[in-house]
Amino acid sequence: MNTKPTYRVGIIGGGRQGTHHARDYHLHPRTEVAAVADTDQENLELFRERFGVPGYASYEEMLAKEDLDISAPVLPVKANPGAVIASAQAGVKAVFCEKPLAGSLADADRMVEECASRNIPFAAGLVVSSHPDYRKAYELAAGGEIGKIVRINLYENNGQVGTHGLNLTRKFADKSPVDYVIGYVSNDPHGEHEEDYGGGERWYGWLGGYVKFSNGIEAFSSFEGPDYRGIEVIGTHGVITNGNNTGLGLKLFKTGDDPRECPDLHEVEGVFKPRPPRDRGRDAEGWRNPSEVMMTSIDAVVEALDTGNPLSITTGDDLRHSLEIAVALRESARNGSAPFKLPVEDRSIMMYPQVGRWNYKKDVHGAEWYRDQMAEHVKPA
Repeated sequence: MNTKPTYRVGIIGGGRQGTHHARDYHLHPRTEVAAVADTDQENLELFRERFGVPGYASYEEMLAKEDLDISAPVLPVKANPGAVIASAQAGVKAVFCEKPLAGSLADADRMVEECASRNIPFAAGLVVSSHPDYRKAYELAAGGEIGKIVRINLYENNGQVGTHGLNLTRKFADKSPVDYVIGYVSNDPHGEHEEDYGGGERWYGWLGGYVKFSNGIEAFSSFEGPDYRGIEVIGTHGVITNGNNTGLGLKLFKTGDDPRECPDLHEVEGVFKPRPPRDRGRDAEGWRNPSEVMMTSIDAVVEALDTGNPLSITTGDDLRHSLEIAVALRESARNGSAPFKLPVEDRSIMMYPQVGRWNYKKDVHGAEWYRDQMAEHVKPA
């Protein structure tokens, strides 16, 4: 007899991405979708029809009326801090929000502190850095499988304020504090001044540079490199690499055992999963098959609730640190690529992600585009 609890999930934002998350929570054996909150009445009605749960026009009302275990904000970045903070203050047992985390370190600080002060596990982002393969890779790197880590090469435009590449880089550097960075940009991210997007056409720009970690590891982030988004973790006796910072497909290469040989690398096969097909396919009901990264992330949240142990996946604190590195790189670039020491003292500095992540995508792309996206969730055979 299974006596383990089923955790009740409240979705905040039942739109394009929120519906995908809700389906995964619905399919997971230890979670159930209990309620949804959305300010868009069209989204709210469709979500209620699909999942048969109570709907609320505000997350404040949902948090006040529903007994929830997990709060799952899936929102534009502009609205994310308020929803996470309100969820923590309402007394939920765990928070799992989407990425990017926030537009300022001040907001990120408060989100992390509101959860930490209440011992609430705070997971953040549907990101491949949370997948078990990547967790294995961090352990191999930290455990000396490729010798001493000396350098990390990151090929990434960092267009989501460090959510993917800089987050991975910091994890492979064993989450060491950063001493300083030297940054450069393709276009000053979010334009020339610190204002909201409004109706403008400004864009984020690409971000790169040099990161010096306190443990001696050097990282080089380039957006003008190979035609792929990847990472190379270089040790004295091997390399861990991938070809996509948002997907599976890690590889381990090691040097030979004979010290008289040139250090040619050979691949150690069978350590990591191969990169899966891009199209996950659909189930018998027409829903897209669940995301493996999302399902294993839910596993980790459930485990943290069951055991009280720290989360094994990417946390709000992780994304706070990657945001801080991104802010520092940009501030270095704004000062002639001069070295910029961390921590960042001015936590109020804004760093907006792309407009389609800062603002509601329906407002950015239009209602017709958004309805087409919503129709993609379920396609009967």
